[in-house]
Amino acid sequence: MHYSTNQEKVKYGVISSRTLIIIGIGLLTLAIIFVQGQWLTTLTTFKNYISISSGSDSQTLCSRNSKNSDEICQWYFLNYTPSSWEKFWFTNIEEFQNNVCERIADEKNLNKTILTVERLMELQKLGRNCTGSDKQQADELLSKMFYRQECVNSLTNVSFQEAEVSQVIEPLIGLLRDPLTICNRINSLPASAYKGAGVQSKRFFLLSVSAPFYIHPLPQNHKDTLQINIQSNKRNMNLPPWMYQRSKLNLLDMEFDLETRNGQNILIDLGSSYFGSWGGDTSAAAGRWFYEYYKRFGVKFDRIIAYEHFPLDSKKVWNQLPDDVFSVYTLINVGCAASGKFNPWVMLKAMAKPHDHVVIKLDIDTPAIEIPLINQLLNDSTINSLVDELFFEHHITVREMRPYWGSPPGTLRDSYILFTKLRQLGIRMHSWP
Repeated sequence: MHYSTNQEKVKYGVISSRTLIIIGIGLLTLAIIFVQGQWLTTLTTFKNYISISSGSDSQTLCSRNSKNSDEICQWYFLNYTPSSWEKFWFTNIEEFQNNVCERIADEKNLNKTILTVERLMELQKLGRNCTGSDKQQADELLSKMFYRQECVNSLTNVSFQEAEVSQVIEPLIGLLRDPLTICNRINSLPASAYKGAGVQSKRFFLLSVSAPFYIHPLPQNHKDTLQINIQSNKRNMNLPPWMYQRSKLNLLDMEFDLETRNGQNILIDLGSSYFGSWGGDTSAAAGRWFYEYYKRFGVKFDRIIAYEHFPLDSKKVWNQLPDDVFSVYTLINVGCAASGKFNPWVMLKAMAKPHDHVVIKLDIDTPAIEIPLINQLLNDSTINSLVDELFFEHHITVREMRPYWGSPPGTLRDSYILFTKLRQLGIRMHSWP
């Protein structure tokens, strides 16, 4: 009897030992998994930190990869705010229509004109990052495009504002071109003020790639943090993220991050002539001017589409192209049309996505085609939602331009209204010379 009892105790003791061994192995396994999990979490956080700090695609807040992995963020265009100087011109443009040059030359406007031209020339050359400029006060004369970054939690569907910025653009004043051109020279100004001030002057442009922007802190954020978050990525250098990573239709795109990585920089030149000259005038060349402006700030075009009605010498066309443009350049030497397959917006919609950076120049000296094209762009969101920077020479009747344009329909007021409407759509609208 005692033997049987002891045998049962031994039996149960053996079972108990095996159970303890199994439990021990299980606990050890769980401990290893836990330690590995902690290490991987730490490594992932470190990688995300490096990614954000290095200015890569993820740092522009398409989606959060750390503790806020359920948040998706995008930039939106808010509004266009003209400067007080532009408002003054817009309000009085019907009166000024007949004496633009005289108005530019009066003391009040002339001081602002000189200050603005000098500031824009500085920014074209050095970009927004030049510090200690004595011309920065001119930014008060420039108009502003406002953008906001908003985020939404995909689980709770709760949205919040992450950042708000304003980026400056040249004001709509005078003849909507370099104010020191066309009009007679002003004797009180030094000769240096007119350096580069030919009829085809492009000194009065300010593109987003070099335009200063100003951060407007929101209560939940700190300014220094925002400055890190809105840096451009390595591929686009100085091109701000709201110019290629924003929802231009104010719609939340859940595939935003994927499309952004494949975004293109596209230039469509309508009325291109040759890449390096127009009518033999190298200062009038559009293609080379855009190429050099963007390249100066580290941005390369992935596609350049050139439309030209006048027959060009093919060998001359290709010989003028820089080596890094040769493979991305397409010439359509039949011109463009207001409808049909040669309507440039057909090509635009087939080629571009809202998250590409698209620059368009329209100057074909044919109002019968230009006006329908610009109206299509103005009124069709499937077209204007693809455009970031737009340049257009709007031919109207104004005294100073009659030697060049004659007397086509429209007034300077019509140009002011058109350009303002396009800027209000979020397009950086400029007047091509």
